[in-house]
Amino acid sequence: MRREKRSKREKERGSVLTYTVLSVLFLFFAVGLGVDLSHLYLVKAELQNTADAAALAGASALTTPDDTRITTAVDRAVTVMNQNKYNFNNKEFVDVMSLTAQRDRVRFAVNLSEFDNNGPGRTEAEATLAPANIRFVRVITPNVPVNIFFSIPILGATREMTARAVSGLSIPGNVSVCIAPLSAIYDPNADMPEERWGTCPVEDGRGPHDPQPVPPSGPDPDGNGTCNPKREFCKRCTYTIRAEPAGGPSGGNYQILACAGNGASEVRQALARYNNCQCGLKSVGDEVEVPTQPGVETGPVKQGLNVRFDVYGGGGLNYSADIPPDTNVAQGTSSGSGNNETWTGINWGQYEGGSPFAGPSSAHPGVANRRVLIIPTIALNEFQNGRDTVHIGGLGGFFMRNQVEGNGDIKVEFIGDDITSVIGFDPNDDNITNIVTPVLYR
Repeated sequence: MRREKRSKREKERGSVLTYTVLSVLFLFFAVGLGVDLSHLYLVKAELQNTADAAALAGASALTTPDDTRITTAVDRAVTVMNQNKYNFNNKEFVDVMSLTAQRDRVRFAVNLSEFDNNGPGRTEAEATLAPANIRFVRVITPNVPVNIFFSIPILGATREMTARAVSGLSIPGNVSVCIAPLSAIYDPNADMPEERWGTCPVEDGRGPHDPQPVPPSGPDPDGNGTCNPKREFCKRCTYTIRAEPAGGPSGGNYQILACAGNGASEVRQALARYNNCQCGLKSVGDEVEVPTQPGVETGPVKQGLNVRFDVYGGGGLNYSADIPPDTNVAQGTSSGSGNNETWTGINWGQYEGGSPFAGPSSAHPGVANRRVLIIPTIALNEFQNGRDTVHIGGLGGFFMRNQVEGNGDIKVEFIGDDITSVIGFDPNDDNITNIVTPVLYR
């Protein structure tokens, strides 16, 4: 019996090793499959982010003049697409498809249904023939090969991947906003005087006034892929909304607009109030004429804006539900006094993160985003001497880094022309604009 048992055991020698080897092989294969699938998933996410950004960039051009609308949309979409890379930021789209061929992957539609069931949409040439009604842009990234490392028997040596996104103008009337009776001046053709230059974060070897990279959400008015703070409004850059009468456009040293009425009192009230759109409502992209308000109104402008920082009393302004402060009145540290008083200020990122934070008086309940001003942007050459009429080129969201300083300077950070997220007004209010903004649909 002992010999028989020993004989059976001898026949079983090596069986554990076989099972172990097979288990290790299956485990290795499973891990490899997981790695490859994760790699594909990450590349797909990169491609989708690229498509989303390019589609939004293209849609941002749909409020521009008809004769340049479609070409500008394609230029912006292709530019933003190639500012992104894929495969862990190592591969570029021009390696697999020329820029000319990429333009054909930007298509247009009047109705969203034109893209149903992978509909072809309208080419750049077709859309250029009738640009006025175009409302949607679709971007499809080039098909890019992605290498497979471990699961070649199942997935093959490479997999081709692409992504698509559809963006367009939002439905009119989805934004509640009152514009400020001020104007932000830019000169798209030449550098502005130095006192009007934007001051940007010093990083990646760039100086404070050097051209900045354009975020995926824009804006990029000239479509060249960079933003020049000397002639454009660039995100994260700080500007001073003020110019002395002798050195800047006429219409007051703040380029005051008379849309709220003539006189300092009307300007003060329009800047201070929360729900009452005394300055009326304007639409991005419309050819709107607005008269300017001559005169140096430093005091009324300062009094009307500083209520946002819980500073009342000037010009007869007192706290009320119609004239509330912001929920966060932090503005850094101050130095100097009187007309020489300045603050270090806080930026938009700090405000959004709630750090630093300083609340208004407990007796003055605040309203979020009161420090955001929606200001018309107007080209420098619109202004002449004395009272005149100017055309609104667009609306910009500007964040007040601190209260109006002693000398009357308004230090603001440009936070974009996609202003739907920075509105500080009651959404149930009747003051509804027909402002439209680029949004993702698919």
